[in-house]
Amino acid sequence: MLSVKVSFSLPNPYRNEFVSLSDSEHTVAFKLDEGTNVARSDFVDLGVISSFEGRRLLGQFSFEYTYEPDRRVITVCGTDFDSAGSMCLTTVPQGTTEYCRQRSAGGGFVSDELAANPHWNYLTTLTPGLRDVFRGIVRTVSDRLIDALKKVPQLIVQVRKDPPEMSAEEHQQFLTVYRGGKFLGFHEPGRQYGPQDEIFTVDSVFGGEVTLTYGEAFANVIGSTNDPKIAGLSWIQLWANQFGTYPVVCTSYQSNGFNCGNSLVGGHVIGGTHASIVPQGSNSVWILPICIQHNNNDNVYMQALKYLKGIWLKNYLGS
Repeated sequence: MLSVKVSFSLPNPYRNEFVSLSDSEHTVAFKLDEGTNVARSDFVDLGVISSFEGRRLLGQFSFEYTYEPDRRVITVCGTDFDSAGSMCLTTVPQGTTEYCRQRSAGGGFVSDELAANPHWNYLTTLTPGLRDVFRGIVRTVSDRLIDALKKVPQLIVQVRKDPPEMSAEEHQQFLTVYRGGKFLGFHEPGRQYGPQDEIFTVDSVFGGEVTLTYGEAFANVIGSTNDPKIAGLSWIQLWANQFGTYPVVCTSYQSNGFNCGNSLVGGHVIGGTHASIVPQGSNSVWILPICIQHNNNDNVYMQALKYLKGIWLKNYLGS
C-alpha cells in the first residue's frame, strides 16, 4: 500500500451572502492499494453555506488509479486529461446528500443532476466565480498529487495525457488498421475493409507520459519494428514534440561502460534488465531516446541517466 498527502488552500477567501469559504490550509491523505481502484480522501471543512441553515460545506477528493507494486508502477490521470477517472472534488452540505462534483478537466456533474439539489448548486448566478475557485482547488490537488507520487522512492509514475494535437486531415491520414489483432497497415481511403478489420485512431495508442527514477533499469522490446508510427512522426521526433526539447545524447549514455554512438532513435523499451517480447495489448511499453547501438543490442540493459521522462504507450500493437 502507498500513502501520500497533499496540502492546499484558497489563494483568497471567498465570501458572499450565500457561501463563505476560508483560506485555511488543508491536508488530505490518500491510501493506494494494489490494482485499479478509486482513492478517496476524508471530508474536509471548506466553509459555510449561509443560505442553507448555516450548514458546513464539506469537500472530498477522489481519483482513479492503477497500482502495480510488482512493477513499481502507478498510473493516474493528468490534470488536463478529461476523464471520469481524473481528480474530482465532491462538495456536500453537512448532513445532506446534495452532492456537486468538479473535476480537474472537463465538466462537473451532468445537467440532469442539478434538479436533485434544491439547496446546493454552485453553478447558479448566486455564487459567481465559485466554480472557478473549485476548479482551481481540484487542479492544485491533482498537480500536487502527481508531484508527490514522483517523489516516492523507486516509484515509476505513468500519467494519462492526450496525444499531440493534429488536424482532422492528419488524424485521418494516420488511422491504423488491425486484422485479427495484428497490425495490417495505415488506413487507405477508398479501400474496402471487412468486418474482421478494426480501425484505430492515434488516441488508442498514445497513453501519456512516464517518469522514471534516476538510474532506473530498462531494456529493449524485442520485435517492435512493425509498431506503427504515431502521427506519422518518427518516435524520437514524437518524444521531442511531447517534451519540448530534442535529445542530444542517449538516455543511458555510457552506462556500465557501454560505447554509445551519436545517432539516436526513439527506442521501444520496458522496465527491467532483460529484453523481451511484449504481448499485444500491453500497457508497459515506453519510448525513450537511445543510441542506435543500444537499440540494436538486446543483450545489455540500460539506465535512465540523461532523461527521466518518456512516452507511455497503451494497447501496444493492438489487442
